[in-house]
Amino acid sequence: MERNQGERAWVLHSHPFGDGSLILELFTEHHGRLGILARGKRRRGRLEAGRPYWVRWAGRGDLPALQGAEELPSRLVQQPVPALLLFYLNELLLRLTGRADPQDELFVEYSQILEALASRPEDFWLLRRFERRLLETLGWAADVARCAQCGALLEDSAYARPGEGLFCSRHAPALAQPVSRAALTWLAGDLQLPPERSVWGELRAYLAMELDQLLGGRTLESRRLLAAYLRRRRSGGVESR
Repeated sequence: MERNQGERAWVLHSHPFGDGSLILELFTEHHGRLGILARGKRRRGRLEAGRPYWVRWAGRGDLPALQGAEELPSRLVQQPVPALLLFYLNELLLRLTGRADPQDELFVEYSQILEALASRPEDFWLLRRFERRLLETLGWAADVARCAQCGALLEDSAYARPGEGLFCSRHAPALAQPVSRAALTWLAGDLQLPPERSVWGELRAYLAMELDQLLGGRTLESRRLLAAYLRRRRSGGVESR
């Protein structure tokens, strides 16, 4: 039996299995997304999404058995990420990443985003940062520097078609979505600072279009719930994401 000596992990989702057991979908530091079987109530404890754990497991195949899980010190215990934002990030990982595909850099990015959203839940641009990093990790992030048709530098604005890339004005496809210079500049940077407030909505629409191409028409339940929540917030005078 293969045993893992332990590594950091986040719970993305869980559901009951059999008599008192639980299947955990974990995002682990060095093994990527894994399905883990937590047998019986003795193994379950309080494994909650949005909290970091040190997890050990054993076994081969698609569903190894949980051997132990200890919660790591984190301010996320007292100051958790808002549930809808956490649901959205987790659903993206569940829908778009494969099991047992190591994503070390994305794990670090996810951890940093959770820490940031816990203290600044209104910084919705952090969702855009994660979306772009996810696309980069999956190899589907469009080149924001050059036209996908002619290779010319995108010196002003650009035009996007999902799954095809960005185009200059000379080669813009029909019904392509315009992307401003300010949005391109942010996407080409290190994403550590927020984009100009004026392009938050534009970035949301562009990255949603790219992600929808990968989702193949499958609807994200978290996106629907988050949009409904934000509509209610806007009616009360809070700015859109």
